[in-house]
Amino acid sequence: MARLSRHLSSLPLQAKHRINCIRTAIKRNMDVQNYAHAKQMLELLLSKAPPGKQEELRSLIDICVQRGLTNKSIDPMEDPSQFCAATLSRLSTIGYDVCDLCGAKFSALSAPGCIICGMGSIKRSDALGGTSPVPSPFG
Repeated sequence: MARLSRHLSSLPLQAKHRINCIRTAIKRNMDVQNYAHAKQMLELLLSKAPPGKQEELRSLIDICVQRGLTNKSIDPMEDPSQFCAATLSRLSTIGYDVCDLCGAKFSALSAPGCIICGMGSIKRSDALGGTSPVPSPFG
């Protein structure tokens, strides 16, 4: 669950959905002692949080710092940006499909449109010609 929630929180989802994924990632990663990752996600939420929620987030950051900023169960080579948004399988190093609007990456998507944002068109990464997709509005 910790790994899945890490990958889900990195997808270019609508802000309200991504926030819920980040909250789940924080809880599940703290459960398995991935305090460095949990702190990183907490800091992201803190930067966007209303004043009433900031104290709670700061106290969770303090817990992560007290318990040591290490990750007990994250492979250092794990990079969520190199996983398919639909299947969470590893992307091909040769080329992959990418949404021209939200930047979601797919190993082999048969749909003509993006299944993540529902608005973008799917293009091959090696056909983009150096243009980068629009970054997520969440950060």
